[in-house]
Amino acid sequence: MTDCSTTFDIRRTTEADRTCIARLNFLTDVFGDESKTPSEGFKKETKVYVDGWDPKDDGLVAWDDTIPADGTWLIWGDVENHGVGFIDERTPEIAIAIEQPYRGKGLTSQLLKEIVELARENGAPVVSLAVAPDNEHAKEVYEHLGFVPAEDGENNEYLTLIKKF
Repeated sequence: MTDCSTTFDIRRTTEADRTCIARLNFLTDVFGDESKTPSEGFKKETKVYVDGWDPKDDGLVAWDDTIPADGTWLIWGDVENHGVGFIDERTPEIAIAIEQPYRGKGLTSQLLKEIVELARENGAPVVSLAVAPDNEHAKEVYEHLGFVPAEDGENNEYLTLIKKF
């Protein structure tokens, strides 16, 4: 796997990245296929993953010159307001998406490693993420990085994976 830091400028997110995060959230919902119509749950999930995101909660965006290539951010949910990979209030959920032209370059793996480290530094004992059960490639990447299925981590549409520190 290549070290993407020589190709991409990876930086912490700020409020200015909310539009980028909104786009990445859309790409996640349509599995990168922009011709698809967003799912029924898209508006609700956008309220959590975009509107509910706070830059102080941490995130990373990888830039290829002036184009965002990939991004990942942490969602610290609670019982009443949380994403689909919610475990508990001490466990941040990782949201991640990549623009189609940048897939297969090791960038997602690098960003996942870095966001996991940021969550650990912020005191999280574990992180979670949600993945569509039929997204075999993503599941393989996550499992390769040490994510395992959460106990009771399967709901109607997603599989929840966790990584303990």
